[in-house]
Amino acid sequence: MALLGLDIGTTGTKATIFDEDGNILSHAYGEYDIYSDGQGLYEIDPLLVWNTAKNIISQANKLAGNPRIEALCTSSFGEAFVMLDQSGKELARSPIYMDKRGEAECADLVSALGAEEIMSITGHPPHSMYSICKLMWLYRNNPQLYKKASKILFYGDYVLHKLGGQYIADYSLAARSMCFDIKNKQWSEKIIEHAGLDLGIFPESKATGSIVGEILPSLASELGVNKGIKLVLGGHDQLMVAVGSGVTDAGQAVNGIGTVDCITPVFKGPRINSSMMNASYASVPYLLDDFYVTYAFNMTGGSLLKWFRDTFARKDKEIAQKSNLEIYNILNKEIPGLPTDLFVLPHFAGSPSPNSDIHAKGAIVNLGLNTERGEIYKACMEGEAFEMKRNIEALESNNILIKELRTVGGGSRSPEWLQIRADIFGKTITAMNYEEAGTLGTAILAGVAAGYYPSVHEAANKLNQVKTYYFPNEKNSKYYTERYEKYKLLYSLLKAVR
Repeated sequence: MALLGLDIGTTGTKATIFDEDGNILSHAYGEYDIYSDGQGLYEIDPLLVWNTAKNIISQANKLAGNPRIEALCTSSFGEAFVMLDQSGKELARSPIYMDKRGEAECADLVSALGAEEIMSITGHPPHSMYSICKLMWLYRNNPQLYKKASKILFYGDYVLHKLGGQYIADYSLAARSMCFDIKNKQWSEKIIEHAGLDLGIFPESKATGSIVGEILPSLASELGVNKGIKLVLGGHDQLMVAVGSGVTDAGQAVNGIGTVDCITPVFKGPRINSSMMNASYASVPYLLDDFYVTYAFNMTGGSLLKWFRDTFARKDKEIAQKSNLEIYNILNKEIPGLPTDLFVLPHFAGSPSPNSDIHAKGAIVNLGLNTERGEIYKACMEGEAFEMKRNIEALESNNILIKELRTVGGGSRSPEWLQIRADIFGKTITAMNYEEAGTLGTAILAGVAAGYYPSVHEAANKLNQVKTYYFPNEKNSKYYTERYEKYKLLYSLLKAVR
């Protein structure tokens, strides 16, 4: 038996085929472009995404030796939709989260309903990146196109539909529209009516992990895969990281350290209040009826170390590549053994949470003539950890307690960085064996739907086991606790001189 996972991103899609024990049989990847006019328009072409998905499914299947695939599941980025006409044809490119259109429409919704009311229904602080705002913009500025729309689908659900699934959206992607009632698990007629849109264009919604159909026989033949493949609803990419990490119960959280640094905790019952709204924390439906997750993140996770590498170690990187060495391993040897006395404010791409400040700027503080490169590199790791500690504190002030913190992603390969996090967080860090947890999450949900695994919890614990633990160093933790109180002053002080 084999399971197929599709990870649909804004610039590319990856197909991975697993066996029943979680071993990778093959994977294939395809890229596509983001369209931009340089004035705030950012779109992707759904047909390009679909054709890429078809190509890589076929490639992965051939590379795996044409196994019998029992089920296919998706993970995808959120805050973007595909408009389909009555025949199911794609009508236009999709505005994505960074597209500037919809700001006035978001303000109009807030003016009509109030930010607190929108938050109370959707669990999401109002923001123009969400789908409802882009749809309002299209309705107002391109009514002829809007009138042709029979249905909208979100990207993971769209690809499943093209493969043979019904018009169904999973709860987690639907929630990222800012017009989905997260408590009653249905579209909010109140918000959609105030937006001036038609309720009928929104698809049926179901829980993550639901079966929505089987692959079309004609498409199975075209792609060279077997017939009868079950199509399984996946979810928003960060939520799928939680699934693949075995984070299934309240009090557990996963820290995905990739380009973006994101902590995704699980909690029971939505958290809807002004504190959550001001910190830009959403409540997103999870696997069980009354379970939710939120996303506490900083835009510069691995990208901060990449900036350091490309700015301070460009020549070293070239030498490392020629010698087939990993540049980060070389830089890690320069790290001092003791904590630094530097501060790095890692707002190099704004501060989405808990400050909710897209204009925030980064800084390096306390430099001296004797400061060495390794100290700055370590301070980047410390600064990112300090910032995520601020998120942990903000979450726990909203009774989202983190009793177990698992870590995955490229950053989890760095023992040095994980030890720094354990020392700064004052928590044990659990490094998981399988770093690509989002992709593994698709295999888990596909396997449960196919009846091979009894539950998500058991499947996750079987397929992604603990690699090692990082315990706080008491001496370092004490030092970092003192430094953290000073770190918290930096954002407001530097905001004044922006």
